[in-house]
Amino acid sequence: MPRPLRIDTGPLYADRAAAVGLAQGAGPHGVYVWNALERGEGDGLLLAQRGHPVGLAWFGPRGNLVLIAPPDLDAAAVADGVVGVRLPWRVAMGPGAVVDALRSRCPGRALLHRDQIYYRANAAAAARDLVRGDVRPAQPADRDRLAQATLDLNHVDLHLDPARVDRRWLRDSIEERIAGGTTHVVGPVGAPDCKLDFGSSGPGGTVVEGVYTFPAARGQGLAAGLVATCIARAAAQPVCLHVGEHNAPARAAYARAGMAPADRCRILLLG
Repeated sequence: MPRPLRIDTGPLYADRAAAVGLAQGAGPHGVYVWNALERGEGDGLLLAQRGHPVGLAWFGPRGNLVLIAPPDLDAAAVADGVVGVRLPWRVAMGPGAVVDALRSRCPGRALLHRDQIYYRANAAAAARDLVRGDVRPAQPADRDRLAQATLDLNHVDLHLDPARVDRRWLRDSIEERIAGGTTHVVGPVGAPDCKLDFGSSGPGGTVVEGVYTFPAARGQGLAAGLVATCIARAAAQPVCLHVGEHNAPARAAYARAGMAPADRCRILLLG
């Protein structure tokens, strides 16, 4: 039987230590939240039983919602608490039952509703034979190519119509990543063949996202080499990412790079 919940909708940071502890205990699913909590980013609520925090809902500034909860909690109660707090979000990730309950409470079309597999590795696990010497931070001259990669990836993987993407937001996001050194590429300046982004870095580790190889450059092992290189450079920090359960080519590339499956979650992207 699901355990009864008392939903505490007070500020998440009112018990920051408890929130950090829950994120730390969630494995790769909690890395993004752990890093964000250390920087004081986002907002949310704690899920409590008899006054003891047992889970959380973290709302990020980019419209991302991460749900951390043990499997025996009442999914309907968690979803009701998330809806009741009235904080904005567009994409949610968490336990399958909770994400499904949340979907049932959200009118409109879901662009994506599927299972994701987490992969994780540390520097010692990186496939050394794939580590490349030509991986570089993206430069301003790469901006247009990176914009096209983002549009293509979002269209294929997330079913987002490129015509509906705010080009100013896209440009600003790419420029921010270039300035911060969080996008890494393989290929000529102005025409990279493969890219990835560091979506988050901090005490929990590094979260990789946005891995993409242009069609003309596929079949050369670029994605596996790029990921392996970034893992090898991470020193003591673990590196993790998540990928669609049925995306066999991407999962094979991450395995070749030295990563191993570590957890799973469900993702919901609203239209």
